[in-house]
Amino acid sequence: MKKTLSAGIAVTLALMFNSCEKETVPAAAGDLKDSQLFVEFGNEKGTSCITDEEEPVDPSDYEGSVVLGAEKKIPQTIENMQSAWEKLKERGLYSGMEDPVKVNRLYVRFLPKDKAQLLELSRYDETLDLFDFPLHYDFEPTTEANDGYRDRTLPLEAANPMYTVVDSDYKFPTTIDHEILMELYMPDEDPSIDRYLASDLEAMAENLTTGSEGELDKTSKKWRPEGRIRVIDHAAGEPTDGQPVPVAGVQVMVWKGLKWSWGITDEKGEFRVKKDFKGKVDYSVRWSNHEWYIIKGSGVTRAWYFGPKKEGDWDAIINGSIQSFYAQIHRAAYHSFYGENYGITRPMHNKPGNDRIWIRAHKKASKKAGTGYFYGNIPHSINIFSKHINGNWLYGKNYDKDHYYIYATMLHEFGHASFRNLVIQRNDMKSKNTDNIVIESWAVGVETELLKTVYPKTHEKFLATNDCRQFPDYTYLIKDLIHPNGVNYGMDPLNPEYEAHFAKFSLKDIENAVEESWTEWEENLKQGLPQAEADNVEGMFDYWATVCD
Repeated sequence: MKKTLSAGIAVTLALMFNSCEKETVPAAAGDLKDSQLFVEFGNEKGTSCITDEEEPVDPSDYEGSVVLGAEKKIPQTIENMQSAWEKLKERGLYSGMEDPVKVNRLYVRFLPKDKAQLLELSRYDETLDLFDFPLHYDFEPTTEANDGYRDRTLPLEAANPMYTVVDSDYKFPTTIDHEILMELYMPDEDPSIDRYLASDLEAMAENLTTGSEGELDKTSKKWRPEGRIRVIDHAAGEPTDGQPVPVAGVQVMVWKGLKWSWGITDEKGEFRVKKDFKGKVDYSVRWSNHEWYIIKGSGVTRAWYFGPKKEGDWDAIINGSIQSFYAQIHRAAYHSFYGENYGITRPMHNKPGNDRIWIRAHKKASKKAGTGYFYGNIPHSINIFSKHINGNWLYGKNYDKDHYYIYATMLHEFGHASFRNLVIQRNDMKSKNTDNIVIESWAVGVETELLKTVYPKTHEKFLATNDCRQFPDYTYLIKDLIHPNGVNYGMDPLNPEYEAHFAKFSLKDIENAVEESWTEWEENLKQGLPQAEADNVEGMFDYWATVCD
């Protein structure tokens, strides 16, 4: 039977934003007809945690921003490099060689006026490393609580200036203002000079900026930074509770002056950057990947973990700070794109016309209610909140509890992203015509199944659940289709006569059968089954179509 909501229920619930894990507060009746929500999945067939309206920017989005310290002395400026060359000549080194110092790089600052220009800049050159903090300053203080930089002279809605180093002949976009802050010579980026000369020039310039009077330290050798990134998993009852778990696929930046290099953590959380350095370096984590950015709240500031300045490997164990929140969000995002997903469609990938997904991590409650939702317009975003609308901390004030709920919420919202991508790939299906019970039941199913390999105990709790999730569209249909003999299956207090069923499907089978309507989805799954199993499938659909009314 097709799921049908009464007009009163549809109006009452239409604007609720539910991560499907916590209690939410429905919007006032009467909002539905005036709402512009659900552009991508727009219909009046029920409730969905998909919206085309984002949270307003709030000052709390910039809490935890680092404070600028002293300006750094940059070895690679033309003046320093020229002085380094003169010192080498004074010592009779590299006699007969021509002066190699020339402008081959520029340290620049772009000045995007708003989010639209920031997107335009990122699309203009996807190879460009863009930093929303000045690279030529130290940060004070730097702790695990610091998660980015904010230029507080700007309006809340404005983007930070974006800093980077480009080639000296770089073709700048004509629509976005920029400033050239320094002209540079980077000898290790100059293929025309001897590698020993490049190394000595770099070392001499570094010595000059540290006041060592140009003495070359021949005993200090370059080294290749490496390490690993882990987070303490606060997931009570799970095998990993209280244990450090690796964070895979995260971008680790090592930098010194205006020279930097990246490493990507593997499945063990281990990384190694691609360039060699001398002496101490700055370690930092950018909570991003090729497919997504983690953003601080509703602004455009990316989330960072500014680590230590040191010589030697960095073995980071994150515990009980905003960085724990970001690490768990990142783990679930990585799982959705690269981990075990039983063959279903991945979320939409970063490519022209689609952009990276912006994962908005809010250190506050939603203005709309709920703990998470999917933003349906481009660039797509997933919003997750660390406080309930009543003000209570959902994962602990220090982000040190209920990590499985962070993970589950993210999987649910990425379930919407995968469904969105499925619709894009199919010519016979339109998201705006899809029943919301289909949309939300799919997301609940993705959440439930993908949790299995990471949080098995939480997965078992899902299997034991035949209750509705407070709102009618959030059903456990898929869980029942895959695990018809789950723990305590059939013991639903709302329907004591409900019996276990035995038709079994994989998550991919269920995706292959999905259609715009609840009834069509059911009919596709019944095709080719023996009558008894087809009746079982019909019984599951009928049950979940009514149990939460």
